[in-house]
Amino acid sequence: MSETQSTLFNRRARYLSIAGAFVLLAIFWVSLDTPNRAMETEPVKITPSPRHQHIHFQPSVPPSFHPSTPASFYQTIIDNNLFCPLGWTPPRPIEPYRLLGTKLASDETTPPQAILQSTTGYQTYIVTLGSNLNASTQVVDIQSKQVTLSTQGQQRTLMLLIGF
Repeated sequence: MSETQSTLFNRRARYLSIAGAFVLLAIFWVSLDTPNRAMETEPVKITPSPRHQHIHFQPSVPPSFHPSTPASFYQTIIDNNLFCPLGWTPPRPIEPYRLLGTKLASDETTPPQAILQSTTGYQTYIVTLGSNLNASTQVVDIQSKQVTLSTQGQQRTLMLLIGF
């Protein structure tokens, strides 16, 4: 491009930008003069179609707003987490105590005893019937190779799978 062509190009670009500014100013000026039609809206009158008179519409309220929705309604969502890979199964809960051994009563004066180990802190407990392991766990029953614990009213049995 020669110098005269670039000068002509720049002059045309300047005139086009000025003309565009005038067009935008005119559009703005016209929009100020016309009344706002959004303020003058009338309510829409709906006449039911004869084809759809048998359909009754009820307002759609999500089930979360109903206080009587059972917890089982949400169980599918909890079980099938959207953000987990397909075929994923949740990890089994880790039992807080492991049964190491039991000692049954040889006579009426000695109570049955069990040796339990904490899986988190690896502490060993020698317990009898009614002993408290922590604030919410109590020993309910001691049998041969098994101990029943009660945690907040829920009972679970620890079994010794190996032994002699």
